[in-house]
Amino acid sequence: MKKLHDYYFKRAKEERYLARSVYKLDEINRRYRILRKGTSVLDVGCAPGSWSQYILKKIGPGRVMGIDIKKRVSVSDSRFTYLEKNLFDLGQEFFQKNAESFDVITSDAAPKTTGQKFTDHQNSLSIVRRVFEISRSVLKDGGTVVAKVFQGEDLKEFVEFMRGRFDRIDLCKPKSSRKESSELFIVAQRMKKHLS
Repeated sequence: MKKLHDYYFKRAKEERYLARSVYKLDEINRRYRILRKGTSVLDVGCAPGSWSQYILKKIGPGRVMGIDIKKRVSVSDSRFTYLEKNLFDLGQEFFQKNAESFDVITSDAAPKTTGQKFTDHQNSLSIVRRVFEISRSVLKDGGTVVAKVFQGEDLKEFVEFMRGRFDRIDLCKPKSSRKESSELFIVAQRMKKHLS
């Protein structure tokens, strides 16, 4: 049975984060050092805002743009801008305005789950593919993508394809991920912009 109020849930409340998922990003950042002072970040699927909260603490004078289809994003900071938008509906104007604007793209976005492993995997992979498509326009040369994906049979092929576009790609499952969850995080570092 899933523990709704586990250690990470309680810790998030104590540290005033909006969700327990912040500790997944914290672990990834400690391991891969993706966030530095002055970093510009596109945070995809940012609601309710815990990842953006954490990023803002780490980047000093940097900036964060959050995107989500939900209105419920509770982050108030002059370095944070929010775009209520479906990831798949981003148009040419967005890409032109934000061309090569970001050092890092983070995505904790996930589809509504159906309980059918194959369907959930495909829907998750669809989001991840879109995140990486967007990276080709808005990520700076040498930039990093961190994106959640559900495990499944087509993940390996996708990761192998993306290896040609980044110097390093790892898959990791943070300790704060629930044991029963099929989620993994793709950490893709140092994008090769000339291949875009």
